[in-house]
Amino acid sequence: MKSCHQFILTLFFLFVFVALNVPAQEATKTNLPEGAKLRIGKGTLGEIAYFPDGTRFAVATSIGTWVYDSIIGEKLYQLYDPKSRVNGIKNVSISPNGETIVTKTSEENVLLWNANTGELLRQLVSDEKEHYYALFSPDGEIVATSSGTPSERSNKTINLWDVRTGKLLNTLAEPNSAFYNKCFSPNGKSIATWNLGSIYVSLWDVVTGQLLKSFTAHDGNVNTVQFSPDSQTIATGGQDYTVRLWNANTGQLLNTLDHRDITSLTSVLFSPDGKIIATGGISSGTVHLWEVTTGNRLFRLIGHTDNSVYSICFSPNGRIIATGGDEGTIRLWSTNTGLELMKLSGHKGMIDTVLFSPDGLTLLSKSSDRTVRLWDTLLGQSLKTLDGYTESVTSVSFSPDGNTMASGSSDKKVRLWNARTGKLVNTLTGHTDEIFSVRFSPDGKTMASGSRDNTIRLWDAITGEHIRTIEGHERSVKSILFTTDGQTVISHGWNEVHQWDANTGSHLKTLNGHMISPDEDLIIDVYNEEVDDPGGRGEYILSLSDVDSGQLRWEITGWGSVLSIECFSPDGNMFVTSDAHNSTLELWDVDTGRIINTYSGHLNFQHCGGGLIQAVRFSNDGKTIASGSDDKTVRLWSTEEGKHIKTLSGHAAGVNSVAFSPDSKTLASGSSDGTILLWDTTNSEIGD
Repeated sequence: MKSCHQFILTLFFLFVFVALNVPAQEATKTNLPEGAKLRIGKGTLGEIAYFPDGTRFAVATSIGTWVYDSIIGEKLYQLYDPKSRVNGIKNVSISPNGETIVTKTSEENVLLWNANTGELLRQLVSDEKEHYYALFSPDGEIVATSSGTPSERSNKTINLWDVRTGKLLNTLAEPNSAFYNKCFSPNGKSIATWNLGSIYVSLWDVVTGQLLKSFTAHDGNVNTVQFSPDSQTIATGGQDYTVRLWNANTGQLLNTLDHRDITSLTSVLFSPDGKIIATGGISSGTVHLWEVTTGNRLFRLIGHTDNSVYSICFSPNGRIIATGGDEGTIRLWSTNTGLELMKLSGHKGMIDTVLFSPDGLTLLSKSSDRTVRLWDTLLGQSLKTLDGYTESVTSVSFSPDGNTMASGSSDKKVRLWNARTGKLVNTLTGHTDEIFSVRFSPDGKTMASGSRDNTIRLWDAITGEHIRTIEGHERSVKSILFTTDGQTVISHGWNEVHQWDANTGSHLKTLNGHMISPDEDLIIDVYNEEVDDPGGRGEYILSLSDVDSGQLRWEITGWGSVLSIECFSPDGNMFVTSDAHNSTLELWDVDTGRIINTYSGHLNFQHCGGGLIQAVRFSNDGKTIASGSDDKTVRLWSTEEGKHIKTLSGHAAGVNSVAFSPDSKTLASGSSDGTILLWDTTNSEIGD
């Protein structure tokens, strides 16, 4: 009778899931950074975690953490606090009592949240500049974090914190050591630490913070460490093809499990009763089940067709083991017979996480295809797919009427969006590598995309139909633009500029230089001297020539780092360059070759979180310049007054592309965090 009730209940849940399995919402107007009016995209996908009672699960993304209902798969709330500017969540963990959530941001901040209200409780603060993966103790009263400073990357420590007060309890450190991986013993008395680049494992007393013992675990680097459920045995997996079992109290080697078919052991897991240990790794589609007491191999689970198994999970009762493979399938096996029970298909990429719900009736999986799926383990059915997570947004562009926006991504796809609502209109596939540039024709009927695959593709902007592919670039197509009459496509690559017939795709002309002016009369070229100076500074030669005659208008020699030509102003009277060493912009006069203004403010490589300026664009009236940088900000500059206007902060990763709407009242920015933000440029009070 009980099994009948479970079957009926499962059918009910399946009906609910299917009924609600609608396409993911791509845009939101909630929890936006100051000055933004719309966010498109759900960000890049991070870790997932079940709540202990199985009623909810958490999904970490590059733009925050969401908590979902496990039954219907709908979002309940987002962990968000405007004062903390929380972005870029990499890790998420739930306390054993389900009351607290710990997350770690891309800025290496560790934050504690109330799991019932989503309220930010506190941030764990120490003198260290970086924090890594956070882990709850079995009783949920302690959080362990790995930390260190940027200048001392070889000397990491483990910090133990009181969850209720946020007070630092102990710091675990060894002289000249480097470790940031850790796991608690199930009884909460010990913590094991290790480093992926080391052969050693250390055991510590959680209460006193004292080092209990340190031992050489493998002849090759240690990949993973696990305690048995009774805390008496430690299993270590290394790059020497072995899993080794150790007495947790004495450090004595108990057994060595040899794996000659696995290059690197990445998955080692005890069954809930501690009697079986499962192992898997790279270069083998096989999972091994071993008897812990004897070290004898019980079964070889053979079924994954690709080379690696990255995720293993036992069901709560230990009777089933789930494995996730490189080929995108999940397989359920009997631990009693070693036979495959079912194969779950639906993912289109590597499975890096599989998690059973506490009752074992549902399985949660995460894949490199940027989706999370919920599965019924009795029927083998996919119950819910959480999609909409994306890769880095590399290019954005508005249609001439401002109603449509195109974006290119590192996932090789072009997407068309409703610029008013953020709704996804179409997805264009065909490129075989990262998209670098997207641009609409002047009449808005055609859209062009340029890619790392060295090609340009022309698309019908209304239907999304592929029109033609243009080949001829020797290297990546960095940027594209249409001439004002829409009859010619101009593409810029690495030291090459080409003109193409937009109607036929035929090659018209190859120009020597870096960038052509809007009227197609002038072309700018730059030569950067190769130097061995640590700062990358040297001589550059900047020149302007007539396109038709090739006559040199002017040539300037200067000193700096790598100089990049970014863009012309809409009227062609000015252009912008960026300096890689200083992360500065220079506004130049086309006629005289003189610098009009220099803009500084973006963080360069000398600052933590700094980097290159990746995107520059003029507003359509030429009065404003927008720049996006690896420092995660967009900055607006005045061309007339030569000063900084405002800084727009809100992305969780570097900004790769910026574009103004036709009326220049909206600015779009695309980021490596997988999202596009639309900013209101008319509000003078926003920004720094």
